[in-house]
Amino acid sequence: MFLPLPGPAPWPTGTPPFSSSRPSCRTAKKKTGYRGAWGELDAVLGALPDRFVGFLSVPLGLGSQETAVVVVQEVVGRGLGGVGELAPPLGGAELVEPVLQAAADLGWLPVVVYGSAPSTAEDLAMLAALGRWYHGVPLVVSQLGGQHWMQALELVGDIPSMYLELSTASIVFAVGVAIKGVPDRILFGSDAPYGDPVLARVLVERVTSPGEVCDRVLGGAIAELVGLG
Repeated sequence: MFLPLPGPAPWPTGTPPFSSSRPSCRTAKKKTGYRGAWGELDAVLGALPDRFVGFLSVPLGLGSQETAVVVVQEVVGRGLGGVGELAPPLGGAELVEPVLQAAADLGWLPVVVYGSAPSTAEDLAMLAALGRWYHGVPLVVSQLGGQHWMQALELVGDIPSMYLELSTASIVFAVGVAIKGVPDRILFGSDAPYGDPVLARVLVERVTSPGEVCDRVLGGAIAELVGLG
C-alpha cells in the first residue's frame, strides 16, 4: 500500500511554464540506445526477482505523448518500481518534464534524476520547479545534489514530494545535515560498484542513532515509495 505524500493544493492547472521546447527525435531511434541496458536489467530482475525492484531509465527529448507511450510500455509493462536514473545534459533539466507528466498521469510512479555534475545549481532549481508542479509524483534527486548539496537540501525541504538519495555522498557533515533536515525523505544509496555499500551504510549509522530514522534512511523510505512498506 502506498502512503500519500502531502503537497500543495489544488493541483496546478494550465501548461507548465518550464515545458521543454527542444526538438523531439524519433522514438524508435531514441529507444535503440537503451535496449542493451534494458536487457541487462531484465536479466538481473529475471534471475533475482525477490531481491531487486527495478527502475528503468527512459529517453529524454521526446514529446509528451511519445514519452508517455515509452513509460507505459517499458516501465509499467515490465512491472517496475519507477523511472530512472535520468541524466539530463548540462542545463537540460527541463527535459525531465514529459517524464514527470507521464508519471503523474499514471497516478504514482517515482522518478529518479541524477543530481551531481554536470547538473548545475540552475538544473536543481528547475527540478524543484518541476517538483512543485507535479507534486503528486515522488521526485528523487540522486547523489545528494553533488557539490550543490546545500541548495538541494534547501529545495527538497520545501517540497514534500521530493527526496534526496545519498550515493557518492562522501562528506560526513553533509549526510548528517541532510538526514537531520528531512529525515523522512532521505534514501540510502552507494553507487555500487563504484561505491561501497558497506561504507555507505556505516556512514549513515555514524551520523544517526539506532532507531526509526536510521531504519527509514536505510530502507524504510524507498520501501514505502515502491509499495513494499
